[in-house]
Amino acid sequence: MKIFDINNKQHVRILKEEIQRFKYILKEAKQYSADEIWAKMSPEDRKTVLYAAKESNPNKYINSVWDEISPDLQDLLNISDYELAVMSPMGMSSIRATKKFITDDSSVQQLVSKFLKKINRQSLEDITYKHANYLNAAIQKYLAAKNPDSTSFDVTNIDWKDYDGTKNSGNWKGGRIS
Repeated sequence: MKIFDINNKQHVRILKEEIQRFKYILKEAKQYSADEIWAKMSPEDRKTVLYAAKESNPNKYINSVWDEISPDLQDLLNISDYELAVMSPMGMSSIRATKKFITDDSSVQQLVSKFLKKINRQSLEDITYKHANYLNAAIQKYLAAKNPDSTSFDVTNIDWKDYDGTKNSGNWKGGRIS
């Protein structure tokens, strides 16, 4: 009995799917590196994470590398929120969007500077992925408030509850779009 038959199209299709899945898992593993995240975290952030894990002596690990921390403690530490935006493709996209906002409107630079000061960071490259998303949302709200344009389509004015049906079904129940 053959487990895998190269001439069987279904076996080949399943093999291709499994290889694709494996490549995706490897790519994900390369993107998230606890060693890199820990190395780029500030001492204050490390202390916060260690306190959250209820470590009795957090000062012991603040200046250590990730591999010096016991595996039991590593399992308790949630450092995913501290992944720098420059370490992921989506984070880099958020930073590029922020830089584009700054070049399009110079007043956005003040907002970015105040945001960086508030989160105790020096530059956009120092912010986390989560911070980059918050910053972009804040910039968009700032620009919308600064330049109210009646000709633009604002999705916040749509009463989504009035729409009952699937996409393009035509089952509009009379809600407003303004």
